[in-house]
Amino acid sequence: MTEEIEAKIQSSLVGGQLPCTVAHVIAYELDVKPLQVGQIANDMGVAISLCQLGCFGYGPKAEGKSKILRPAARKDEKLMDRLRSMAVKGKISCFKLWQIASESGLERLAVSNAAEALGLKIGPCQLGCF
Repeated sequence: MTEEIEAKIQSSLVGGQLPCTVAHVIAYELDVKPLQVGQIANDMGVAISLCQLGCFGYGPKAEGKSKILRPAARKDEKLMDRLRSMAVKGKISCFKLWQIASESGLERLAVSNAAEALGLKIGPCQLGCF
């Protein structure tokens, strides 16, 4: 299975990197956990880009452009309460944020921006990036 995942990763690179969305598609298509795809990409020296939660992969980190995650300006109290209730010790997982987005009909970035507004740390990443 590792060789199949490696081949999919190699054929799916965009600018030498593997977009988060594509990594998740590979995991789905091959019926493996996203973490396995992330670990194999890491072993191959392939960086994951364009995190769907906006946490990384959007530009040079040294220039402060690597993330598009920003604290939400508009506060949806129902969403904020849900995030607070699912957080553990000031942290909420990538998986939980995806789950909330899906159940709420919101974009993943909107949910992560709300978490950022609450000062919640996001992690662990489903792909093992953080």
